[in-house]
Amino acid sequence: MSIVTSQSIEKAIQKIDKLSDDALEKLIETFTLQQEELVNYLMQAGFDFENEELNAFTIYYFVVIIESFYQENVKLNTVTENDISEFQEGYLLALDEIRKEEFIAMHELLNQPHLINFILNELESEDEDGESFDDETQNQLFIVLMGLIGLLNNAIKK
Repeated sequence: MSIVTSQSIEKAIQKIDKLSDDALEKLIETFTLQQEELVNYLMQAGFDFENEELNAFTIYYFVVIIESFYQENVKLNTVTENDISEFQEGYLLALDEIRKEEFIAMHELLNQPHLINFILNELESEDEDGESFDDETQNQLFIVLMGLIGLLNNAIKK
């Protein structure tokens, strides 16, 4: 399995941060068309959690994470509804383990330590304006983004 490095994550962020609004929208559209069922799954979380902000943050991190895989020269298969269904059972078990302060199952399931650390740091830090996520949004983003990482890790072309 290919592991996305911290350097690839940094390159992805730098690329995305340099984009104009129009170019960013085009990149979002491109990645969304490549992974429509995955994006639908991710967007459902905003509705399920009744948190409108969640989808905006999710889309930003979706683009960063996908671009990180591409910066690592990792090719991805399209995530299907079947892939999502198969992933869910193991993912829910790993989330239960986290509630018990056990993180091994999640790390083994996702197999992307640098992406996990990146997201954990992002969720816990303040942005340039000194803003940080409220606890509810932080927890919801954790659930959604760890699922995203795991699904994309499973989608790596072999």
